[in-house]
Parts: sequence; structure tokens; C-alpha cells
Amino acid sequence: AGVLSVKSSHLKRMAKGNVILQLTPFLLSVALYALSDLLPGVFPQTQLAHVVLKCIPVTCLVIMLALHRTRSTSYSLLLQLGLVLSGVGDGCLVYKELFLPGVAAFGLAHLVYVLAFGSSPPAWRIAGATGLFALTCFHFIALPIAEGPFVIAFLLYTIVIASMFWRAAALCTLPNPHWTNWTAALGAAFFICSDNLLLVNKFHFPLPAAQVIILGLYWSAQAGIALSVLSLGRYDANTRKAV
Repeated sequence: AGVLSVKSSHLKRMAKGNVILQLTPFLLSVALYALSDLLPGVFPQTQLAHVVLKCIPVTCLVIMLALHRTRSTSYSLLLQLGLVLSGVGDGCLVYKELFLPGVAAFGLAHLVYVLAFGSSPPAWRIAGATGLFALTCFHFIALPIAEGPFVIAFLLYTIVIASMFWRAAALCTLPNPHWTNWTAALGAAFFICSDNLLLVNKFHFPLPAAQVIILGLYWSAQAGIALSVLSLGRYDANTRKAV
């Protein structure tokens, strides 16, 4: 029993080390984006360059998932599609005139994540609490700045991102949840925080170090969700039962 325990502990350390190794390109790309902001004289400051640098971290996560072997290719592919749609949203948000298409792209990304996380277990208490919080944020943050089609767009987006968090958090109610189920739920929460801070900074009042905080939360959110692929060694992606 002692030998098995030592072996299990060693395998866990190896697995965590492998995760850090897989995330290295993503982390380096985030550092590259930060450097481009800190050293404007070194990096080109065109909108196209901004789009490219902003989309590299998400691209790294897509490649990481594509190279990762998992028991459910459908789950991994859905996450990859969600990341690609998020990259489209990233690019759109660089241009003021493409703000609404950017919101739509992120909304579709969240829908894809909802499909990936599945419908079981239901976790209705989490659903109720999430819905109440989401509607409160919509009422105080999004509704005062929305006019015309933006009211419907923001409402739909609020429903979709709240559903994404609900389904991610519901996986943490499974028996003995994998630690990456928790990173997915935390990532979904970071997504909500990032989006609300973006609206506050863009339409209400400027926030100190807004770009660092908003993008930091956003990239942490995407990384946390992407890491949930590792949980498939313990749960089937369709039935969500231990295997």
C-alpha cells in the first residue's frame, strides 16, 4: 500500500509538471503581449499588430488542446471551437465599429462551452443563484448603457454567460471532482468578472490598471476552461460518470 501511495503521488507530480509545460507557450504569449504594451517603441502599434498579439494566447490554448490526447474528442473539439470564436471576438473588440459582432462571437463561444459542459448534474441551486447575480449585473451595469438592439444583445449575452458558469460550476458537484473541474468553474467566474469590468471601464468610469486586470482575468478564464480537458481521465464527457 505504501509503494502504491508513493507511486500515485509521483504520478500526480508528473501530471502537474506536464500541465505547466503545456501551458508554457500560452504564458509566454501573455508575457509577449504585456511587453508590447510596456515597450511601445519596440513593437508595432497598428491595430492589426494589436489583433495578432491579442489572439496568440488563445491560439496557443487551441494548439494545446489539439495536441492533448483525451477520451472524448468531442469535448476537446467543442472547447477548441469556443476558443476560436473567442479569438474572433478578441479581434473584433479592437475595432470600435465591431463591438457588437465581438459580443456575438463571445456569446457563441459561451454557447459552445455550455454544450461541452453538458446538462448533468442539474445543480438547480447554483442555477438560481447564478441567475439572480447575472440579472443584478445586467440591471446595474449593462442596462443603463444599452439602447436599441444593444438591450437585447446584452440580455442574451448575460443569459448565455450565466448559463456557461452554471454548467461549469455544476461539474464541481460531482462525486470527487477532478481539480480541473474547479479550474473550469473558476475560469467561468473570471469570465463574468472580466466582462463586467470591461463594461464598467468602457461605459461607466475608467478603472485603474483596467487593461491588466481585465485581460488577466480573461486569459485566466480561458486557461482554466481549457484545463478541464484533463478531467476526462476520470469522467466520461457525455455521461459525466466516473470511469
